[in-house]
Amino acid sequence: MYKKFLQLTKNLTVSLEKGVNFLTTHEHNPLYFHGALPLYTFWFLIFSGIMLWMYYIPTLERAWSSVNYITSLPVFLKDAAGHLVLDKNGAPIVDAVNSATGIPYGAVVRGIHRWGAAAMMITTLLHMFRVYFTDRHRSWRWLPWISGVFLLLFVLFVGITGYLLVWDARAYRMVVETQDWLRAMPLIGNWSAEFLVGGTGINDYTLTRFFFFHIGGATLLFVLVWVHFIRLHDPVVTPSRATNFLTLGFILVAAGALPAINITEQLIQQFPSLASDRAYIGSDSPAQIGVLVETMRYDAWYLFPYYLINKAGVGGAWAILGASTLLLMVAPFYPKDRRDNLAAVIEAKCTGCTFCSLDCPFEAITMQERAPGSKFKLIAVVQEARCSECGVCVGACPFQAIELPNTHSKTIEAEVLDLLKTGA
Repeated sequence: MYKKFLQLTKNLTVSLEKGVNFLTTHEHNPLYFHGALPLYTFWFLIFSGIMLWMYYIPTLERAWSSVNYITSLPVFLKDAAGHLVLDKNGAPIVDAVNSATGIPYGAVVRGIHRWGAAAMMITTLLHMFRVYFTDRHRSWRWLPWISGVFLLLFVLFVGITGYLLVWDARAYRMVVETQDWLRAMPLIGNWSAEFLVGGTGINDYTLTRFFFFHIGGATLLFVLVWVHFIRLHDPVVTPSRATNFLTLGFILVAAGALPAINITEQLIQQFPSLASDRAYIGSDSPAQIGVLVETMRYDAWYLFPYYLINKAGVGGAWAILGASTLLLMVAPFYPKDRRDNLAAVIEAKCTGCTFCSLDCPFEAITMQERAPGSKFKLIAVVQEARCSECGVCVGACPFQAIELPNTHSKTIEAEVLDLLKTGA
C-alpha cells in the first residue's frame, strides 16, 4: 500500500514537471534544480547578513536600536511649518542628518535577509518533498536524507536565532517560551534552559550567545551540506541562469515591496499605509524583561513551533515536533526493498580503468590495489550498501567487466534506447 502511494506521488510529480517544461523549457525548469536552489538563496543570506553585521550591536540596550537604525524608513526634511521640503524635481528631500534615517536602503537589505531566509526554507521544503514524492530517499540514499533532516532542523534553528537578535518584545516572549519548552525535557531540561541564555537570568552575554548561535549555526550548515553531498557524484549545486535571475527578482521585489521593519507609532504617522499593522507595535517595540506581549506576529516558515506552543501547550508542541522528526528519520528504512541485483565485478576482465567508479552516481564503486604480481594495478570493488542497481557502471565499462547478475547489459541498452525514443 505504501509503495503504491509512493508510485502515485512519483507519477504525479513527473507529470507536474513535464507540464512546467512547456512554460520554462527543460533547461530552465526550476523543479529540476530543487537541490541547488536552497544553496543559491543561502548566498543572499550570507552577503546581506555581513552587511547587517557591520551595524549590529549585541547588547540588551543597543540591539533593538541598532536594528531599528539599520532599517528605519526614511525621515523626510520638513520646514518650520511642518511641510515637506522638495528638491528641484519635486521629490521630498531625505533628512540625512536625522539619526532615525538609518543607512541607505537598510530596510531593503534587511528585507533581502528576511525574504531570502523565507526563500531558503521554501526551497528546502520543495527539495525534501520532491525527493520524497519521487521515492529517492530510501535504501542506499539514507545518508543524504538523514543529513537533509539535520539540515532542515539547523535552518530552522538559525532562522529562529535571527528573530531573537532583533531583541524586540516578540523576541523576549520567544526566549521565555523556549525556556519553558526546554525545561519540559527530563534530566537536562533546566540546564538547557540556562544554557540558552548563558545563566540563570538574561544579560548582555545572552545577546552575544544568540549572535554566536546564529553565525555558528549558519557556518555549520556548510559542514552538513558536505555530508549531504558526500555520496553523490557531481551533484547539481548551481541553478540555470534564468532560474537564478527569477529567484533574485522575487527576493528583490519582496524586499522592496515588504521591507523588514519594526512598526512604531512614528512610522505610522509618516506612512498611514502601515496603520493596518498598528496591533503589532507592542511586539515590535524594544524588549522589557518581565513584560510579555499578548499579540505577536508568527512567521509561517520559522516561528510555527511557537504557534504550536501557544495553541497546543509545551507538551503538545513536543509531541507534534518530536513525532514529525522521528517519522522523517525513519522514512528511508521503510519499507525495505529486495536488493538481489547488485553490481558485480568480473575480476578476470577488469583492467582498473576507473570508468565505472567515475560514472557511478552514488560513489558505490571504489578502486583498490590488486595483489602484487597482477597484470593490472587496480580493480573495481562494489560497496553493496551504496549500490542502487541502476546499471550506469555496466554502460560505463568498455570491457564488460561489471554486470548486474539478473539483468544482461544488452537488456539495459535496449531499455535506454526505448527511453530515448519516447523522450523520457
